[in-house]
Amino acid sequence: MGSAPRGSRRAALGLLLQVLLGWGSAQQPGSCPAPCECSEAARTVKCVNRNLTAVPPDLPPYTRLLFLTGNRLASLPPGALLSLLPALRRISLGHNTWVCDCCIEHLVSWLKESDQVEGKGALKCSYPDKMQDKALVKTNSSDLDCSVPVDIQSQLQTSYVFLGIVLALIGAIFLLVLFHREDSKQNKRTEANARFSLITKILQDCKQIKIKIT
Repeated sequence: MGSAPRGSRRAALGLLLQVLLGWGSAQQPGSCPAPCECSEAARTVKCVNRNLTAVPPDLPPYTRLLFLTGNRLASLPPGALLSLLPALRRISLGHNTWVCDCCIEHLVSWLKESDQVEGKGALKCSYPDKMQDKALVKTNSSDLDCSVPVDIQSQLQTSYVFLGIVLALIGAIFLLVLFHREDSKQNKRTEANARFSLITKILQDCKQIKIKIT
């Protein structure tokens, strides 16, 4: 009777230790991201044809050769690779859906200065339509229309303030119309009461005159 609960506790403890050990090993800096294939001996990481929209996190720091071809990358944040992969020597970025807007300006500048990107002259814009098939290394800031920095958060805040002002004005107009109607009703009641009083007084005077005549 007493050994069964102890056996269950030991089994549960063993399972917990396995989970913790597995989690710890998954978090090791040399681990390979799920969508990629890694070879520590060759110092190569291949994340090819995985429909990736962003560079996988926690790439092994030993990476010297990185293949990101055949995905759906639209841009790369500035310094995303060099700061995380100090050993990086070559990177392949072909066959991705690069969106040539202001968000890609840093990538274009890096491509023009770096000799680490394999076949960088073949990288072309996929969107927007006016930039389609244009080489990234031949793209300029004027093509991207980045002369004025775009601060989306500030634009949203301005829009919210403007919307608040419009709603406040609409509310004020509604209250003015409501008060005007109430004043009009009150004035009509006052006029009606005055007319009634005047008619009543005239009738009373007529009665008095009639009494005096009779």
